[in-house]
Amino acid sequence: MNEISSIHTFEDKAFLKRMTNRSIATVAVGVVLGIAWFALDVPGRIGLAGSELGAVFIEGTGPRPFGLPPSTLWLLLGAVGCFISLGVHELVHGLLFLLFAPRGSRVTFGANWKAGMLYACAEGIVYRRRHYLVIVLGPTVVLTIGLLAASSASAWPVLWYTLAVLHLSGCTGDWGYVEAIVRDRRIAYCEDTDWGVRFFDDALDGDEFNPKRGGAR
Repeated sequence: MNEISSIHTFEDKAFLKRMTNRSIATVAVGVVLGIAWFALDVPGRIGLAGSELGAVFIEGTGPRPFGLPPSTLWLLLGAVGCFISLGVHELVHGLLFLLFAPRGSRVTFGANWKAGMLYACAEGIVYRRRHYLVIVLGPTVVLTIGLLAASSASAWPVLWYTLAVLHLSGCTGDWGYVEAIVRDRRIAYCEDTDWGVRFFDDALDGDEFNPKRGGAR
């Protein structure tokens, strides 16, 4: 097993630039789709709240816990929801790391404050290609479905939809990992680290690198 490439997530300026551009594009697409969805009053047509933003920010109607105006509550819930989604995102990564790792493995969590990113990693464990793809894409799928489901069931669907879009805009680093793996068919194993990811081929020499392998079950 030989290391054939790696991504230094917090230091690779080209990778960070692609992340930023994709985040901006994700928000832009989300805004366009959201405007179309709510302008057509799809929530109202299926029995959900109608003009949420008008009611909250113009008419001032809605819940008022602790005397807070509905608009302040809406914005506060949005900000708190963004932070919570970041934590849940990394928790999903962590659970999937453990799911495909040998028994007794440990997952660590941390933050790179300079880059403004949280991370979860299982350093020292090498995962099979297909398992690592599941680990990397897990939060994108799980949280998007969860937030959109909440939007469908909530009296404030725009709020939950906004959280879904903002969360997706923060998944672009994960998508960059997936892109690198899909583009290089030589990649058979991956190791997540606190600085990024290492990619390995499927050579059988076993001499250069012999970490414990995950994904055995």
